[in-house]
Amino acid sequence: MNSDNGSALWELSPKFVGSILQKNEELCVERISRYFGRFESRLMTKAAAKKKDVDLIGFTGSFFEKYSEKSDPNCFDGNDVSAAISLSITGASYWVASLLNEEIDLSVFTKFEYGVCISEVGIEFFDDPQISKIYGQLKLLNGISRVTASKLLASKRPNLFPIFDNDVSSLFLHSDGKSWQQKGSYLAWCKSMQIVLADKIVSDLLKKFLESSGEVCQPLRALDVIFWLESYDRNKNLADLLLYPIK
Repeated sequence: MNSDNGSALWELSPKFVGSILQKNEELCVERISRYFGRFESRLMTKAAAKKKDVDLIGFTGSFFEKYSEKSDPNCFDGNDVSAAISLSITGASYWVASLLNEEIDLSVFTKFEYGVCISEVGIEFFDDPQISKIYGQLKLLNGISRVTASKLLASKRPNLFPIFDNDVSSLFLHSDGKSWQQKGSYLAWCKSMQIVLADKIVSDLLKKFLESSGEVCQPLRALDVIFWLESYDRNKNLADLLLYPIK
């Protein structure tokens, strides 16, 4: 782990994630509140706003839940596409049409309630061949990467399927010292996140943060938001970065 907080790579483990959350409670609540806070309709491109020195207010990802909650629980539909697009991917017509044209059997997880927690489904869940089949069917469609596939699955069950985001995955290391962004499948990421969310310290802290910020999302999404804003704030050279315990 790099000792420079601005370029640190972290362990994706319950102990380390729990320690980060404990050490940064106030900042974590601030990040969730900021992400789901005020949004102004955007009337110009980022480039045009920069030229005119105009601030674009709000995060498009704050609309993810609004689309996700409206989607058909038994199949991928336009609300899932809109939810995924709100998380900064391109909604190219060829993959959108292909997705809606396919018949993908989601029964392996649609039997669970919308808010089912990743820690509640059993350690073998992500080894189920049907989960691999669904993920494989998504990845076969031209234009759907592992990132897009993870966002579509997260739309169906946002507290069950973690998002595999390039920004968040780049913050973490495998046990062999390699970055998750460079190595590791989406389903392996899911299993690692499952272990993290099953930790009582982590789950209790996330619930506490969400109570303080108005229950704006599911705990798994809150964790993703906290770490996505870490990457975002690092790239913006902002001062309020997460502090981590020194080993």
